[in-house]
Amino acid sequence: MIPLLNSERHQKRFVRGELAVVQGCIDCLEQGKAFLSSLTSEQYLASAEPYVTSSIGEHFRHLLDVYQGVYLGVYSRGSEANQSTHHARVIDYNQRRRGHRVETCRLQALAEIDELLAWLESLTVDDVKASVQVISEVSVCQTQSAQMYSTLERELTFIAQHANHHFAMTKVTMTLLGGHVEADFGFAPATLTYLGRS
Repeated sequence: MIPLLNSERHQKRFVRGELAVVQGCIDCLEQGKAFLSSLTSEQYLASAEPYVTSSIGEHFRHLLDVYQGVYLGVYSRGSEANQSTHHARVIDYNQRRRGHRVETCRLQALAEIDELLAWLESLTVDDVKASVQVISEVSVCQTQSAQMYSTLERELTFIAQHANHHFAMTKVTMTLLGGHVEADFGFAPATLTYLGRS
């Protein structure tokens, strides 16, 4: 049975205005940061095969790659001109850093989270409403990418939800290894709302 979550963090908290998505991303990364801060470096390297084959570090490298994909898509490729005119920026989700130091160094992951938090806190309403182009592989049978239009706001929503999915898998790993994880870690926002109203 899933425990009812009544902590202060789960009371209804409305972020008014058009930056609620940004606050959701910040909340998500803060939750990830708290989880990483509770781990040892050895736990960061742990996996729970055969149930979860990737280590906690590999999950964090992957979810940080997705955040970095959005950040780099917004602030690279001549983005200074793009920022003033809000031409579509390109977010390439195919760019991954497999084998990068962040997979094995918990402190590196924490540093990247801090950098991403600073970026998110700097975003304006105009930034989040801006158009972006997204490139992503779309087939499990062959190498095939699609390019589509979106907004930064929509992509920020996606990356926070995606991170929660990986948080849930790292929670499984820690639970199988006998570690303690906060009860609300790895739940989607809608699930936490439901549990808080049960």
